[in-house]
Amino acid sequence: MSWIVRNIDWVLIVAGVGTCSMLFQALAPRAAWQTVFGEEAQGAVAEFISRSWGVMIFAAGLLLIYAAWHPEARFPILLYAIVGKLSFTLQVFAMPRFHRRLAFALALADLVIISLLAWYLLVA
Repeated sequence: MSWIVRNIDWVLIVAGVGTCSMLFQALAPRAAWQTVFGEEAQGAVAEFISRSWGVMIFAAGLLLIYAAWHPEARFPILLYAIVGKLSFTLQVFAMPRFHRRLAFALALADLVIISLLAWYLLVA
């Protein structure tokens, strides 16, 4: 049995808790944009989208935690998490202005999570 199969529960819990931290985006969108991207989200539409995005990221984190105890649900949850995290990661990497921001560190962390989740899906 490979390392990732033996430890997927802990990987999912840690990844899920980290992902849930983006509830901050839903609760304080302006502060979150400033902290993560170094820019301000302006206007009602930006705030609405930011809050919605924060809730969806939080829900993805809850799903990862759920998957730690429900192996039968892992495949679709891990695919969903990989797609969402890959989307964020590729966009941050494609925009040099975010390379010196917290967004870049978060994208690197997501890249590690993507790699671990993909590894699990390949060997499980």
